[in-house]
Amino acid sequence: MGDVTQSERYNRVVENIDQLPSLPAVVTRLIEIVNSPDTSADDAAGLIEKDPALTSKMLRLANSAFYGIPRTISSVSSAVVILGFNTIKSLVLSASVMKIFGNDMQSENFDRKQFWRHSIVCALAARTIVRSFMNIRMMDPESAFCAGILHDIGKLVFDQYLHDDYHAACRYAAENNVSLLDAESQVLGITHAELGRMLADKWALPIELEASIVSHHAPDTAGKIIDLVTVVHVADIITHHLNVDLWEGETGPREWARSRTLLKMDDAIYRRIVETVENEIDKSNEFFSIVNSGD
Repeated sequence: MGDVTQSERYNRVVENIDQLPSLPAVVTRLIEIVNSPDTSADDAAGLIEKDPALTSKMLRLANSAFYGIPRTISSVSSAVVILGFNTIKSLVLSASVMKIFGNDMQSENFDRKQFWRHSIVCALAARTIVRSFMNIRMMDPESAFCAGILHDIGKLVFDQYLHDDYHAACRYAAENNVSLLDAESQVLGITHAELGRMLADKWALPIELEASIVSHHAPDTAGKIIDLVTVVHVADIITHHLNVDLWEGETGPREWARSRTLLKMDDAIYRRIVETVENEIDKSNEFFSIVNSGD
């Protein structure tokens, strides 16, 4: 890394984030539709149908084993109604981010396909946690899924714009058996959560997604969105527990001491959730294959 200072490195990242393309208009408009109480499934379907690639992915996902809908879904409007607004938002955001960053860059410690596998399994875990506590917490499982998909997006920014420096941080984490978060702080002086905040601001992501990106390693800093962020935090812990990591033997992040207490999750419930997620890991490959397809 030579004589590059942390300040110079930070400034370089900021400049590059400014050059990142904006989210496609269909994504920003869909987020507006999802967050508006005055719009309908037809509004969302009409928007998606203007994009043939998204339409194809939507229908393939709706008819896949990933969601296990027991009947054939032949129209986007039916898919929106059956899958729900937030599921659609997850699909569209995931497809757009994969397209913007690409996913074919690989190295010994940072493989983008493995990055997405971790993100999707984390999303599955977050959805499973919320479903387990729907009678206690007023949260939407698909909102948790979407937050889980994007929680580590700052790592893509690192890999895109500080490639060599970031891989040095990955090697430091692997060689010293510390979490990647700690290695980022020690080697680079900035973490993927901090970079995620910059990207979330540039893309004007909804506040619940930004909070999950910024605070998933420190849910106690999430303010009013602490429940959702804690769900993503525990989902991330579970994903590492199941060894769905960036590289074999990666040291996972530390669990916040109050996380399971906040979620009212005892050991038996935790074990049941881990088993459920473990049984669904293979589904992550199908989701990735559909969302990443080049229709």
